Amino acid sequence: MNGLKEGAKQCRYTMFHPVNGFDQIKWNNAGSMLFCVLILTAFFLVRVFDEALMGFIFNTANPEEISVPSIFLISMGGFAICYVSNWAVSSLMFTEGKSRQVFVMLCYTLVPYTVCDLIYIFASNFTNLEMKAFLTALRVVGLLWSGLILLIGEYYVHQLTAVKVFLNLVLTAAGIVILLFLLLLGYSLVQQIYAFLYTIYNEIAFRL
Repeated sequence: MNGLKEGAKQCRYTMFHPVNGFDQIKWNNAGSMLFCVLILTAFFLVRVFDEALMGFIFNTANPEEISVPSIFLISMGGFAICYVSNWAVSSLMFTEGKSRQVFVMLCYTLVPYTVCDLIYIFASNFTNLEMKAFLTALRVVGLLWSGLILLIGEYYVHQLTAVKVFLNLVLTAAGIVILLFLLLLGYSLVQQIYAFLYTIYNEIAFRL
């Protein structure tokens, strides 16, 4: 419980004092891995809420077509790909960011957008379309806040210059595209192998 409490305190402090917060994460090993897992869990649940509990005026999803496993795969799988790509690119650039610090930084990046999105979902059940612009602005604020946290985190965790922070993010995005392509290629290959083996099985079964 103390770890969670300290983790929550460090996260809250970093959201409003990102420079000092990430400085503590970098040099004092601050931040709780367990609390980061809770952040990821909250991020996943908010993605589910976005599909299932959004006000009917704002919700374009079909409740009968909601797939929790798909949402989990997209949200958690997407985070995992971003983490692996950023860690790999940072290693190739010989930055000073450790894998744990990168993980904490990316988890903290999710917090502002997740909180603002949760408020959006809750408010959408009690407002009309005339308030949509204000709610959308709230989401934009959360997104920009998360972007700022990411930039400052990259700067302090990896100890990069401003130019190299931009280069790191560009290469991370390129790495994400490459990883997605490889995963798609692997999925297609597995499907072809399965179809081939299934065809052989059917032929053997037919001849027997």
